[in-house]
Amino acid sequence: MSQAFVHLPVDRVIYGAGSLADLPKEIDRLAVQRAFVVTGQSLATKTEWISRVQDLLGDRCAGVFARASAHVPKRTIVEAAAEARAAQADCLVSVGGGSPIDTAKGVALALAEEIRDEAGLTPYAGWHGRGKEPFAASGPLPHIAIPTTLSAGEHSGNFGMTDEAARRKDGAGHPLLVPRVVVLDPEITRDTPEWLWTSTGIRALDHAVERFYTPSHQPLTDVLCLEAIRLLVRELPVTLHTPANLEARLACQLAAWFSLFGAFNARTGLSHAIGHQLGGRCGVPHGQTSCVILPHVMVFNVPAAADRLAQIGEAAGVMMEGRSTEDAARAAAKTVARIIKALGCPTRLTEVGVTEADLRPLAQATFDELRPGMNPRVVRDPEEILEILKAVL
Repeated sequence: MSQAFVHLPVDRVIYGAGSLADLPKEIDRLAVQRAFVVTGQSLATKTEWISRVQDLLGDRCAGVFARASAHVPKRTIVEAAAEARAAQADCLVSVGGGSPIDTAKGVALALAEEIRDEAGLTPYAGWHGRGKEPFAASGPLPHIAIPTTLSAGEHSGNFGMTDEAARRKDGAGHPLLVPRVVVLDPEITRDTPEWLWTSTGIRALDHAVERFYTPSHQPLTDVLCLEAIRLLVRELPVTLHTPANLEARLACQLAAWFSLFGAFNARTGLSHAIGHQLGGRCGVPHGQTSCVILPHVMVFNVPAAADRLAQIGEAAGVMMEGRSTEDAARAAAKTVARIIKALGCPTRLTEVGVTEADLRPLAQATFDELRPGMNPRVVRDPEEILEILKAVL
């Protein structure tokens, strides 16, 4: 069988301490004049970074939307798009974690497709490209992403958005929605709260694990995912104990990039599907969903992917000598669980506000999201998901 690898239309990834200073050069290169900044309230009010971005943009800053919020409510996409439209924006600059970055993707979609209310977003909703195909009339505005966490949404054209009334998180996406430019500057991550930095680091680990053992894995993504695992296992604890270590922070940023490179080619699986619904229904931050769920999904997948999990374990430092493949696979899950605990991240659903009453609806919503080929072990009914959730309550 022939296979194909889809390259996303990313112009460049700029990385290194102080690389934020390259922002004006990228604005020049893109030949834009009205950059609209999308960020969150904490970054805008509690740090210097949004003022720094505005200074770098100068009179080419068309406005700032600082109300991006967790899990990207459709409401905020519509509000931000209205402000960007009124500002006559010709470029989007997102600053922050996955929420501002995904909000900016939603804004790019809304502007290109003339979406002016939440209902207008609905036809485009659908995980893994099952929504309406956008950009028949015009392409999206260029997007420059400046991430402050390790959730790695800046390297994908997919984004999540939450229907607050239904308490459901949907996906949308298109290759053209990937940011054209990504700036990985470890200096801007110094003000990221410790819990957010470490938990999104586990989110990046989740990307790498699930995309390595997915049935749709590819040779290029295999190599990058294993390197992402090695870097995160080694460097994430360093950033916890020595937060000012910019080299370790940059290594984690690069690992997050590697974990999601080629995202349109190798899908994520059950851990991410559960995480999407934990976010939309219960408001659990993305990184924390991975902290709680990933090791247990790895164990669930041992019967179908022991060989791949054993390689993950080796990359994470599991001693392989004398172990059977299945034993090494289970050791990989235990190692990931031990790393999560050592970082001080939550390990139980009750720690992130989930109750027993939430479990069955979560299991059903997750099952509805899953499609064949997403997870190495076939999930036959919602009860199998429910058993995992009960085990980690």
